[in-house]
Amino acid sequence: MNQESNTPRKSTRRALGVAITVAVIAVVLAVNVLFSFIADRFMWQVDETTNKYTSRPGVSMYTPTENFLNVIRDYAIPMVQELNATRAEKGEEPLTINVKFCSERDKVYGADKLRMIQYSVLALQKEFPGAVRVEYLNIEKNPSQVQKYKATSSSNIYPHQIIFEFGTEYRVCSYDYFYLKNDSTSNEHWAYNGEQKIASLLLALTRADSPIAAFITNHGEAVEDCESLRNLVHRAGFDVVTIDLSRDEIPADCRLLISYDPQTDFLGMGNTAFTEGDQSEIDRLDEFLDQAYSFMLFVDADTPELPVLEEYLEEWGIAVSRAENAEGELDNLLIRDQVSKLDKDGYVPMGEYVTTGGGASITEDMRKVAYPAKVVFPNAVAIGMSDSYKKTHVVPDDTNGVTEAYTYGAYYRNGVSRYFHDVFTTSANASVEAFGKQYQVATDLNRFNLMTLSLESRTVMETNYLSTQEPSYVAVFGSTEFASDTILDSAAYGNTDVLTATLRHMGREVMPANLEFKAFKVYTVDTEAYTVNVRSMIGTTVFMTLLPITLCIAIGVVIGVKRKYR
Repeated sequence: MNQESNTPRKSTRRALGVAITVAVIAVVLAVNVLFSFIADRFMWQVDETTNKYTSRPGVSMYTPTENFLNVIRDYAIPMVQELNATRAEKGEEPLTINVKFCSERDKVYGADKLRMIQYSVLALQKEFPGAVRVEYLNIEKNPSQVQKYKATSSSNIYPHQIIFEFGTEYRVCSYDYFYLKNDSTSNEHWAYNGEQKIASLLLALTRADSPIAAFITNHGEAVEDCESLRNLVHRAGFDVVTIDLSRDEIPADCRLLISYDPQTDFLGMGNTAFTEGDQSEIDRLDEFLDQAYSFMLFVDADTPELPVLEEYLEEWGIAVSRAENAEGELDNLLIRDQVSKLDKDGYVPMGEYVTTGGGASITEDMRKVAYPAKVVFPNAVAIGMSDSYKKTHVVPDDTNGVTEAYTYGAYYRNGVSRYFHDVFTTSANASVEAFGKQYQVATDLNRFNLMTLSLESRTVMETNYLSTQEPSYVAVFGSTEFASDTILDSAAYGNTDVLTATLRHMGREVMPANLEFKAFKVYTVDTEAYTVNVRSMIGTTVFMTLLPITLCIAIGVVIGVKRKYR
């Protein structure tokens, strides 16, 4: 009778025990999920990376600095608010700064280089809700999400890239952009420079007015034949105008002058073509570049000699290569490559990407894919380095991360420092022709330049918080057809991407002066400390493993003894 009465009681206890166990597990899971959601939503985190780098002790890797937040608060956010106030008066929806990772959220968290960038922009989203929004895209499943950010239909955007967008302005950046490397040939990052780079991007995207790019028209330039080039310049963030450089005032907001296929010389010293009202175009160009602005020139094998302009270009290290015959006549060196070519005869050579030196930075993102796009230079003239520049050789040195030798031109005179870099060259199989016959053959160490970039570097403080990297650039393309409508409108070539990257590279970049990089600390192994740490870790692991087992045994013994003597 007593045994039968105990049976329902035992069943009730078992059911109650199971119910309590299930309820506790459910509550623990619910609390865990809820806490994870709230912690992620409000960025509850403990940043234990204070001593992970050496640049500024006491500042953590993942936690944004106050200077970073202050720069965005004082300069970018007011521009967003001002624009949205204007849009509200017109009944238009407000705009936000959108940061779009091209990978799913979990993949971004799993990639350490992307994760650092993510925490920086998530901090901005938390600090400025409604003004900054972070998104995650799966472009592998749905590539159409980023179609509008491509330079051409054949361009690619990759999962390791991040899109920064505000209104119609946007920038597509590889994660490499936010880190510092020893040089362009090294793949190892030694510091995180994300705060400065992100601030620079947001300041550029939210600026009130777009800079102006002016196409020069008074030297027979074929402005009517480069509509696609004009459209591309506009898409790169410039307002496009045309000017007569000898008479028209250069607009105050002009940052780039472009001469596409000039047929007559510029006015300047040694030129007798002045008429009433004309001004020296060379003087005006020089004054323009002194303001840290840029000049882009397109020439080809049929471009006539332009003595005044070419004399000025020599100061920038640039020389249009020509041959002279016995009668003193000059002929441009026409490039021919019968191996790396697109046509039957070799007069449409494919450019070789320069992978080292300053010119390589323009095409860095283009070269990260398995098969970089073909870049063509039809009817190209060789662009040489002027004799006034000293060729500097960089030799391989694996200790500094340099794996390839390369050369660049350097010029130091009267306090001015300028540099001449290759961007695209011919292959080692190319040759040049003059007066209808072969004139010179390339070698592996002496290739002909198809595109070059010269610069004069400056850094100017604008305020206590902002400095501007203000180099002057002169980019020369040895082919006018490189930027023709036919080629730029084609999805088969990478010319559009090269031009877009060049325009971005030459753009005036505002850099916050008080945002420093965060260098990764290099740890040395202390054998004695390492041994102590290992012993400590082993002891802690054994203790934490045995603790729950010991507690369970003790509880079991107590319960068993109580039941026996009850």
